[in-house]
Amino acid sequence: MDQRLIRLIVLGVTGLFLLIIGISLITGYNGLVDMDENIDAKYAQVENRLQERYDKIGQVLGAVNGLQQHAETIYNAITAARAAYSAAASMEDLIEADAAQAVAFTQVLLVVEDNPNITATVGYVALIDEISSIESALSVARRDYNEAVQAYNSAVRRFPRVLYASLFGFERNQAYWKLGDGADEVPVIVFD
Repeated sequence: MDQRLIRLIVLGVTGLFLLIIGISLITGYNGLVDMDENIDAKYAQVENRLQERYDKIGQVLGAVNGLQQHAETIYNAITAARAAYSAAASMEDLIEADAAQAVAFTQVLLVVEDNPNITATVGYVALIDEISSIESALSVARRDYNEAVQAYNSAVRRFPRVLYASLFGFERNQAYWKLGDGADEVPVIVFD
């Protein structure tokens, strides 16, 4: 066999091998970028839902303003929760603010349950319905975020993406959105 033909075959096989490696690197890298961006998008949705709840809780506070004996306690709880949300600089801070807002809203509901004058107003009922919808959407947003994190975390641990993740500096373990302390407890409502 001719020396030149052997060189062409070797170059062809080497070129094909390098092309396959290059395509594999590109698709692996782009897949990880897509998953990482998906996590960011899902996180933004959680933040949007938290902002919606933040805004609506302020409106509910205005609706229950007439409850003088409980207003200060409720106002302080909501103000603290809203301040924690506004000051949140990390995911852990947002999770804590999320739990504080849930607790503050639960306190509002407990007080309002004892006052039939408020629960009878159409504006209050509409606000509670909106907040209930926001809470459902927030729950879905948290679930979607955690599913995106799970897909990403699984992908960066599987071969060959584990190589791409290491090679290109992708984080190896994204954090899940977890409930804050006490957020999973069902409030006890006592009717007097």
